[in-house]
Amino acid sequence: MRFTVFFFFLAMLNLQAKDINGQASRVTLQLEKVTISKVLDEIENRTDYRFIYRVKDVDLDRVISVNAKDKSISVVLDQVFKNTKTTYRIAGDRIYLAEPEEKEAEKPDKVRASLYQGIHISGKVTDQNGSPLPGANIIEKGTTNGTVSDSNGNYSLSTNANQLTVIVTYIGYEAIERTITASTTQLDFNLSEASNVLEDLVVIGYGTNTKEKFTGAVASVDLQEIGEYSNANIDQAIVGKLAGVDILTNARNPGDGNTITIRGAGSITREANPLIVVDGFPLAEGSSLNVINQNDIVSIDVIKDAASAAIYGSRAANGLIMITTKKGKKEKPTVEVKSVVGVQERTGTYDLLKAYDAAVFFRDGRNNAYLKNHDNVSITDTEQERLANGANVRELILDYTVPYLNKEAGLTDFDWEDAVYRTGKIQNYYVNISGATEKTDYSASVGYTDEEGIVITADQKRYTANLKLNTHINDYFKYGININGYYSERGLTNGGNNYRFPIDPAGRAMVYMFPFFSAYDDTDPTGYNIEAQIIANRPYNANMQENPVAMAELSKYDRKEFQSFGNTYLSVEPIKNLVVKTSLGYLYQSKFTDQYAPMLTGSYRRLIDERDSQQGSESRGNQGDILIENTATYLFGFGKHTFNALLGQSFQKSSYTSVSVTGDDFPNDIIDNINGSTTQTASASRSRWVQLSYFTRLMYNYDDRYFLTGSIRRDGSSRFGKDKRYGTFGSFSAGWVLSNEAFFPENDILTYAKLRYSWGQTGNNQIGNYAQYASIGTGRDYPYDGTLYSGAAPSSAPSYALTWETNTSNNFGIDLGFFDKVTLGVNYYIANISDLLLDRPVPKHTGFDKSLQNVGEMENKGWEFELSAYDFKTGDLTIGFNGNLTTNQNKILSLGGVEEMYEGSGQRFITRVGESLANLYGYKIIGLIKTEEEAEAYKSRKNTTMSAEVGDYIFQDTNGDDVIDADDRVLLGDYKPEMTYGFGINLAYKGFDLSVNFNGTVGRVAFDEMTSRYLEYGEAFSNTDYYYFNNYWNPETNPNGFLAPPDAYGNTATRAASRNPTNYNVLDADYLRLRSIQIGYNVPPALLERLHLQSMRVFVSGNNLYTWTDYRGMNPDGGDTGNPLNRGHIHGTTSVPRVISGGINLSF
Repeated sequence: MRFTVFFFFLAMLNLQAKDINGQASRVTLQLEKVTISKVLDEIENRTDYRFIYRVKDVDLDRVISVNAKDKSISVVLDQVFKNTKTTYRIAGDRIYLAEPEEKEAEKPDKVRASLYQGIHISGKVTDQNGSPLPGANIIEKGTTNGTVSDSNGNYSLSTNANQLTVIVTYIGYEAIERTITASTTQLDFNLSEASNVLEDLVVIGYGTNTKEKFTGAVASVDLQEIGEYSNANIDQAIVGKLAGVDILTNARNPGDGNTITIRGAGSITREANPLIVVDGFPLAEGSSLNVINQNDIVSIDVIKDAASAAIYGSRAANGLIMITTKKGKKEKPTVEVKSVVGVQERTGTYDLLKAYDAAVFFRDGRNNAYLKNHDNVSITDTEQERLANGANVRELILDYTVPYLNKEAGLTDFDWEDAVYRTGKIQNYYVNISGATEKTDYSASVGYTDEEGIVITADQKRYTANLKLNTHINDYFKYGININGYYSERGLTNGGNNYRFPIDPAGRAMVYMFPFFSAYDDTDPTGYNIEAQIIANRPYNANMQENPVAMAELSKYDRKEFQSFGNTYLSVEPIKNLVVKTSLGYLYQSKFTDQYAPMLTGSYRRLIDERDSQQGSESRGNQGDILIENTATYLFGFGKHTFNALLGQSFQKSSYTSVSVTGDDFPNDIIDNINGSTTQTASASRSRWVQLSYFTRLMYNYDDRYFLTGSIRRDGSSRFGKDKRYGTFGSFSAGWVLSNEAFFPENDILTYAKLRYSWGQTGNNQIGNYAQYASIGTGRDYPYDGTLYSGAAPSSAPSYALTWETNTSNNFGIDLGFFDKVTLGVNYYIANISDLLLDRPVPKHTGFDKSLQNVGEMENKGWEFELSAYDFKTGDLTIGFNGNLTTNQNKILSLGGVEEMYEGSGQRFITRVGESLANLYGYKIIGLIKTEEEAEAYKSRKNTTMSAEVGDYIFQDTNGDDVIDADDRVLLGDYKPEMTYGFGINLAYKGFDLSVNFNGTVGRVAFDEMTSRYLEYGEAFSNTDYYYFNNYWNPETNPNGFLAPPDAYGNTATRAASRNPTNYNVLDADYLRLRSIQIGYNVPPALLERLHLQSMRVFVSGNNLYTWTDYRGMNPDGGDTGNPLNRGHIHGTTSVPRVISGGINLSF
């Protein structure tokens, strides 16, 4: 019902704006006897417009008076340039001024043309959108022969030469040079707007700024760059494009979000998600960018330094992602339609053994176990002889593998990876209607995505809507509304043990399946071969895994989610340049999750007593946020001094409720409603938090040379202890544009130079809502009068002094421009993160072992480089390049009195003072025992705890004490990369364009438990990969093998060690990935005019086309999410999808 009302409301607002046309911006000017230069400055100060012109084309010293009250910008400009030769053209937020040359251009001079015996051409000059460019210069190169385009962009030009080189120029646009011959009589020119990244707007908290004036650290992408990636997830589209931003591609299902980290780990034990702000509204913690349609986005600005993020105080310790969506700009209504269809498939593989090789592997493992555990036996012994010799069933040859060992033809050889993974179809459709009038601009859109994931049963149907409306009520008041809607229906794969898991838990199901058994059985009513492997392996104590394909298809794990968020505002300008604004924002989110596992998929769990009936569950969660903000901004100045002041107050309240019910023992598999189950268990929870804030900021600009910015924010949050509820976060930044100084030499090489410095503090409030309180736990029994009564007792200690984790950051930056076409940005940052939350021991008399305290400290520092080269032209070819590189060094400074922390089974991850967070420690394998003599020598070490049998590993005695134990572990690396990078190239030729992008990492390692524990452990309990199969030692068939041979038990001390990190199973996770290729074609203006279209573009794209890596798992970039202390533990991740798609964009 809420969803219906929301879209009805959106539709009504859309109807109001649908048929409006005219000009958007209005301005009031009361100026007496001022220069044209002053008039232009006033217009720029009061609107979003910027003027672009050549000084010779505008008489800036002419004195006029202007009296305009709430007039459109075009009316004002008509008044300003009345009775002059200066013409203007409005394009977006830029106004181009020019003075046409004294050329006759309205009509071709047929008499003059007839005098030429060479070339006569005519045509039209337009911009990239097909709009005419009046006053463009068309000149014969090397001569004074030329003309200008008329008011409709038409021109004609003649010459006596037999070959003509024409140069077409227009202020604010890139020049075009073209050579033609006498056979050419009609030639149109399509000019592209000149790039000037210094004028690009940067969205900051509660305002905007230009890159030239911005003194912090920001990385940005625009609509065009986002459009190079066809996947619906926005975070996939920006991987590798932003310096300082590391995005792990570890989403398992369509619609899942990926893990985003800005400038290194932000916490040791808490969540460290960046704050996502959409059109001024901050989304809930951990929100996925999937709730926003990427086609609605105009730009994404990632604020990286604490000084720039400090305006958001305690929510901004991990950086800001500022997203700006579309608004109406053009005078007439514009309809944009986009359609994309494609397919996606897996890129990674575990390279599992085929059936005939798998039979050899299982045979070797069972033979080795038999030989090791019994004397005077032979691998040629029959099953009866083995049993007579006391063999365990794990030492018997699997009878169904004998035909494979005998190389019989035509046997089942089933590929379980191919069965679990598939080629999925993708469809994306998007429609936007936008426009503007003198007082109102509007934009409304809807989108639909239908995506089949690369894993069976993983899919999503997504519906999005966006509405943005801004209107001037009168001379003083302005009103606006921005609404986003999202609804999805998804099929998920990563359910618990009782539900579907073709790749989960831990991806084991797929590799546990033997290739001797097919997933399908036409004779079974379900169509699936559910228990074949269980039945065949039960006598041999081999893997009795259920068919994961059947479990996925016959079980249910579905989720429906609705989310709507946005804000509405009313602003008033009581005096010139003072804007007082009140904004009311909201967020409503509802999730419903439905799971069911039928009885017919429960054989294995019945066998091991995990479950003896069907099981189903339903859960619902609802979140509601209210955000009330009041701000006042004042722009003022004198002489060359300009000030921009902000004062604000913010109140936010968030509430969450959930309820879950589980049912067991259904009458049959047809009824999956929880109400039909015999046993039902329910649980419920609710929580809320409140934050009250006050903030201020002052930005100062002196003559576009010196820039200063300072801000202070005071936050009070219910999440923290009563003694530390309020915190203050301040910042300061400065910039100096050297190239605007008089002493800066004028040259064509180094055309721009700016120095930047910033200091700031931000906080991390992602600690949960009630961490400061003592929690009460049930299940405590108390004796009273001889009877035991159930009760409750405190289960955690209160921490009334809890406060924010604080990020104090210094940023040093330099921006350089070369040739007006190349920019280089360099940042060096040092971030000290203090008051980190850790559990610390407390006295026993408190009744608790530990309490949460702000005692930790760590440091992140590194370099960021961003290079961009754009609009290099050679003939009709335009070339652009972009690249970025980031380094990050993390160091633990304090753990609150202890020297190290452990995480993971066997203390795999160690966080130690003086080292980086979550280092992987493990044993170093230096060889393999291949003879009895080597085994005896190894055993002679005193007090050794390791097995020393032929075929076991030899471990390095790191500390030289002749004991192989935990003290011999060495640092193997960590998952935090030493360097991340990305680069791309863009080409444009006539109407065609090509973009190619790469990204990669250096210095990253990962502990992939799939390879170490299941594939290459050598237990011969599950299938293995060809890396292990081709390299395990066999004295006869592979004497040079360096991996331990398979053993059906896999339980010796040496192999137990190999299940933990070693230099063999901690894998190099560096990679270089061809991230995207897109080829497009823009239909020329002449054809667009015949089709009655404003623009039309067709394109084909490829994403994640190839990855160069030595990593042996599915995805080197798939580190597990959640706990920062073991993010390098990869356990059953899915493959990155390769996407091939094509699409068309239309506007009219």
